[in-house]
This record gives sequence, C-alpha cells and structure tokens, in this order.
Amino acid sequence: MKPAVEFGAVFASTEGFARMPEPYPAGLGFLMFPGDALESQELRMKLHKIVSGKVAVVPRELLSYEMVSLLPEQNLALKVEFARVFRARCKRALELRSSEVGLRIDWERMQTERSYREALLLLLRGTFGILDEYRLKLRIALRLPGDAEAYVRFLREMLFPGLVFSLECTPGSVEAETLHALRFYSDCFVLHPDPETGRGWSADEIRKLAEDAGTLCVSPRRFGVVTGDVHGVAALAEEFRRAAAAPPEIREKESC
Repeated sequence: MKPAVEFGAVFASTEGFARMPEPYPAGLGFLMFPGDALESQELRMKLHKIVSGKVAVVPRELLSYEMVSLLPEQNLALKVEFARVFRARCKRALELRSSEVGLRIDWERMQTERSYREALLLLLRGTFGILDEYRLKLRIALRLPGDAEAYVRFLREMLFPGLVFSLECTPGSVEAETLHALRFYSDCFVLHPDPETGRGWSADEIRKLAEDAGTLCVSPRRFGVVTGDVHGVAALAEEFRRAAAAPPEIREKESC
C-alpha cells in the first residue's frame, strides 16, 4: 500500500516568509520556515494563525547553516551559546506544536576531515538531551544526489531514534539507486527548483520520485516545495491528487 502524500510550502528566507499572503492555502498540510522567524513576535503570531488551521509548522533550519558549519571549530563559550539558543528555539517550536526541528550541516567537510567530523558529531549529540526534553525530532537535510550509504551509516552511528532526514533535490537529479538505499528514510522530500533555469517540479516528476522511493517510509510522505508562491504549491498539490485519483488508463493518456 502506497504511503499517503502531503504537500507543503518551504521558505528559504525569513523575508520570504514574512511576505507570504494570508491565509495559508487550503490543501497544504505543513509549512517549513527558517528558525530565525522564531525571534520575531509578529512572525510567531503569523505561525500561530497557521497552526490554528490544523497545519503543521517546522523550523527547517533552527539555526543558520553558516553558524552550524563553523561551530565545531569554535571555543567552548560559543558552543554553550549555541546550546542556549537551540534550547530557546526548541521551546518556541513546541509552543507552535511542532513535532520536529531541522538543521543543515557541512556534509562535505564532515566526510573528508576527521577532526571536524568528530567535533560536529559531539556538537550534535549535545542537542539530544534538549530534543528529548521537548519531545522533538531533529531532521538533518541531505542534498541528493549524494553518498546514500554514507548518510545511512551516519544515522546508525548517531544512535538517536529522534534523528531523521529530509531528502533535498532538484528536478531530474535523483537516481532510483540512490533512493533505494534511503527507502526507509524517505518520508520527507524538499523539492528545490532547477538552480540554472529556475524551473520547478511537475506533478508527474513528483509522482515518479514517489514511485522510485518505494513504500517503506512512515506515512504520510511529505513533499515540501521551495517557493515564495504558496498558491502555486496548492495548485500543484491539487493537480497531483487529481491525477492520482484518475483511473490508470486516463493517467497514461494524459502523460503521453
């Protein structure tokens, strides 16, 4: 049985989220936003309105990528400050009924520099007690294509059941072989536009991605579309659902 599918909008910047028109479109089940938005009372109020409409909200970068990437090499005082800010933002995320928070890490350095890897893993393990306290998962972003086997080894090495992945990709960039290795961890995709042309994803491309990922993820499978146009995401979600509900012979004709 195929996992249920849920769509949502993903904002790459706090400014983009601040410009998002209200209300949040019907038909979208979640919203991902930068963690910096949690520092703004106005944006927290905006998020509370979205949550009141039964929409899940997820701070996908609880702290900025630049900060997290540099921290493993910094002194103890800065790492203590990181833990303080991490805890404070986790608390605010929980107030918004979030079930998870996200981070991006420097995978390239982690895989090529042993000392950096050890320092980064120590930094991440330092967040596990905070995550347990607030009953939150930590979702680490992966850019695909990539070394899927190394990603899985990392997850197993961390030995923390609340650690999960978001699989981030652009149209046409993901091979089925990569997804096979990540089939147990494919409950969340973040769909970026093509970096050269700006072209977004079609419903057919998302359907193929879901088919290649298989059926072993937890349900529902989420597709977050990186955009500033939430109504465009809602239209894409409706197109996906309408095609999925059509008989197979009709879907085949429409794809020809």
